[in-house]
Amino acid sequence: MSISSSPHRVHALIIGIDTYSFDRTGFSPLRSAVSDAKKFCEWVVKDLKVPRSSIHMLLDDEATRENIIQALKDLANDELIEHDDPIIFYFAGHGSEAPAPEDWHWGHTNIQMIIPWDCRPSVDPNSAVHGIPDRTLGHLLTEMANGNNGNTTVIFDCCHSGSGTRSDEGDSQTRGGDYMGKLPADLDKNILSESSNGNRGVSVPHNFRHHGLRSHILLAACAPHEVAREEKEAGHFTRVLLKALSGVSTTEITYEDLLRRMDKLVNQTPQCEGPLRSRYLFDKKVPNTKAIHQVVLNRKADEATIGAGAIHGVELGTMFGLWKSQADVQGSPDAKVEVTATSVVRADKSTVTFRPGPDIVEPMVAQILGVPNPKLCIYVAPEVKKLECYKIAFSNLNGRGLPPVTVVDTKHLATIGLYIPDSDACFIGFEMLDPIAKEAIQKQRIRHVIPPDAANLQDALSHIAAYYHHKDRVNLRPQAVGEVNEVEPFSSKFTVDVFVLEWVSRSRQWVPKGHNRNVQGTGVKVTVCEQTKDDYYGFTVNNHTDTDVFVYLFYFDSSDFSITEIHKPMAVAQSDHIAPLEKGSFLTIGHGKSAVGPQVLEISDPEADFEMGYLRCFVSATYVDLSSMVQGVIPTSAARGMRDAPKASTPLWDCITVPIIMERSPLKPPEHMVGIIGSKGNGKHTFLAEFFKSIVGNQSPKPSFKNAYVKEYSIDVPERSPFAVVDLPSFEDSEDINGRIAVVQATLSYLTKEYQHGRRFRSFIWCYNISTPMSEVDRANLKLVMDLCGDGKFKNVVVVTTNWNRGVAVGLSKPASRGSIAGVLSPVEQYERNEQQLLEDPELQKLLREGRVRLERFGVFQDLSIHDHHPATEKIKSPSELLKLLLEKSPQPLLAQEEACNTKTVTKTTAGRTLQTIIQKEIDSIRSLGDEDRKKEDIVRWEERLEDLGSVNSVYH
Repeated sequence: MSISSSPHRVHALIIGIDTYSFDRTGFSPLRSAVSDAKKFCEWVVKDLKVPRSSIHMLLDDEATRENIIQALKDLANDELIEHDDPIIFYFAGHGSEAPAPEDWHWGHTNIQMIIPWDCRPSVDPNSAVHGIPDRTLGHLLTEMANGNNGNTTVIFDCCHSGSGTRSDEGDSQTRGGDYMGKLPADLDKNILSESSNGNRGVSVPHNFRHHGLRSHILLAACAPHEVAREEKEAGHFTRVLLKALSGVSTTEITYEDLLRRMDKLVNQTPQCEGPLRSRYLFDKKVPNTKAIHQVVLNRKADEATIGAGAIHGVELGTMFGLWKSQADVQGSPDAKVEVTATSVVRADKSTVTFRPGPDIVEPMVAQILGVPNPKLCIYVAPEVKKLECYKIAFSNLNGRGLPPVTVVDTKHLATIGLYIPDSDACFIGFEMLDPIAKEAIQKQRIRHVIPPDAANLQDALSHIAAYYHHKDRVNLRPQAVGEVNEVEPFSSKFTVDVFVLEWVSRSRQWVPKGHNRNVQGTGVKVTVCEQTKDDYYGFTVNNHTDTDVFVYLFYFDSSDFSITEIHKPMAVAQSDHIAPLEKGSFLTIGHGKSAVGPQVLEISDPEADFEMGYLRCFVSATYVDLSSMVQGVIPTSAARGMRDAPKASTPLWDCITVPIIMERSPLKPPEHMVGIIGSKGNGKHTFLAEFFKSIVGNQSPKPSFKNAYVKEYSIDVPERSPFAVVDLPSFEDSEDINGRIAVVQATLSYLTKEYQHGRRFRSFIWCYNISTPMSEVDRANLKLVMDLCGDGKFKNVVVVTTNWNRGVAVGLSKPASRGSIAGVLSPVEQYERNEQQLLEDPELQKLLREGRVRLERFGVFQDLSIHDHHPATEKIKSPSELLKLLLEKSPQPLLAQEEACNTKTVTKTTAGRTLQTIIQKEIDSIRSLGDEDRKKEDIVRWEERLEDLGSVNSVYH
């Protein structure tokens, strides 16, 4: 059956260039690129039954830069191309590479390109014609995918690099050469700005969704470090490609199958790139592409061994299908084997051994057909249950087997829900229902829908079940490592750091900028806005064990249930692979000397404001192939079962998970902050109101962030960098221990998360009501400020004594009278005495004396004449003066932020230890009382409070 029986028509752009002018382009003429293009065109016409009217050919001088780009644009805008119509883009000619302009923030030193016929790179910049770089091609292909939903195949018979020269091997010649020009930073700027995507649509750097490669599948003539060769008759790659395509049914062979069918070439390794490479050729359907494992039969020992063990998910009840050859896998299995109690599942060698029956012969291959006891619970809306497709799918009437899910009757028991999003539309939609997951995941919008037929429903449910099967795997029997008294799970000895990157031109590589965004594994939150659109991310995996390991990094996208491979080990030999992450060392991914480019975090759905995913880092002491774990978006018509994935039950194998939350926001919060704290009656709100009035002309600006304890205001002052004023909670009652616990936990939680996002404090203000003597609550709040800041950062603290206006006003309206005995102080004199008492406080005196804290007066005068004619007002500063004072400080992290990030526990911070001491004193006091029953009850209650304060990760609640 050929593709012509498909309801979709094929469209093709085929380019071949031989007549390069060396004087003009710097590239030698070729001999068989045009011939290859014509041969490929004939195959498209003959085998795919494509009318020539649907094929656009550009040969030699027709293949100018302008014509190639216009042809790609025409494919993106052709109204005759229907949704999901296959598009083929074939190019035979020269390829090259050149240094990427620094402004492009490229993931590698060089960028690859195809060379058009009229290329003139070394002439005057105003008249130069450059190659067409990957960045431009990726953008054009993504625009094309926006129209036809990504059913594009790109075939390049050219070099990736500029190392091509004429070969000494007979008449062989390479299709590549050194690029003689310099790419300008604004090259194709008009093309990249023609859509709302900007340069976010490019194929490199690969982001978490491989944004460019997700729009197409690339068949390349060679690996990036190799060269593509041709002879007089044909290019080596096109020759083996057409031979592999000859006589095959394109609806029954995948891109990966095609690659395996090609004859092997000498010093040239054809590549198939893109997460959707398991699709059938020129179609969006995906076959059963589980990993294939070899079967070894030993009749003498009466045993058979399958090369898949615990690390691949094999457990009691796992069912294998066995076939006589890999070519037969698409059909029914010749035999089935279930892992029973008599089977031996080897963790160290990744095998399962069983006693073979008479139907087991050699050679054979095996695949995992399924795992026992489906764990994914779904809720199906009544209107979906009425559909015929549901009845067929869940009754096995079509002979495909039941979907690997459990249907529950209520939403609160389900992880995923099925519903009909529009009563007038014939589609089935999905929604997040997971009651155990945090509230955030339930905000995730699933934009994909499927047609209401049994095959689509079974495929989609199998796809989603595979996603959760892979995402939720844990090591059920992790090996303990460490010293005798400090034994911990294997995975706890690995950390995954996440960094925003910057490009260093001198070393020409990406390096981390700022701190680790994944503080102690709590996850990464990204504010998606204009200010973060150019942020690129890299990762560092740290190995704190005594074992060398292999590292695999995947991204799980909850918006479409795709699993994307970010990093996998490079196999250096067919056996005895060398683990790339050595004991006590680290591995960089996306930065430094990593072969992987930096990643982009962005919300893929333009209508969504929230998206969540997960980084999962698998580490193994032995090399395994986990590539079959990758899957694309929810299939709309695919025969996909649950794919093979690692099962964390082998001793030296485990996984680390990093949640990734992306939330759209109009602006990124300012990096620098001014914190303010003060209990009720201490003038904090008056200070803030006057502060805002004088700076932004508004007494009550809306908070840019607000929760039960914290308010944050973004301030934009002309000629100054934006900053934030953060209103933090304080102690209000010295007897309310529960309130103190809540304040400390909430404050540390907020400060830690903001520290994780790279935000630092310029100043920290403590407001103190000068009209009253210092109380126990005041002392507690002063101690809290000191504990939060720490001695080293207390130089950034300003103590603002408030309400000076009250004393001055009263003093002027009613002169003080002096008694003959003790005398009566005026209000201002009393305030000055309170100020002196504050200066002499033992908690503050040392810091004041050493000049590491500022003491300033504040008051609001309705009558400015009073302010101008009273000696006490000379030291009172206006809000603008205070602003200058506050912002002149160098931004620094607070002590509490650093402590909380390093310990994860409240009681291991200075602020937490102070509160812990107060609670412990209360417990000791109760123990000294006489009533034993009441004493026991009170001690239990106080100890529970102490335990709550010291609970692990309580900083992040």
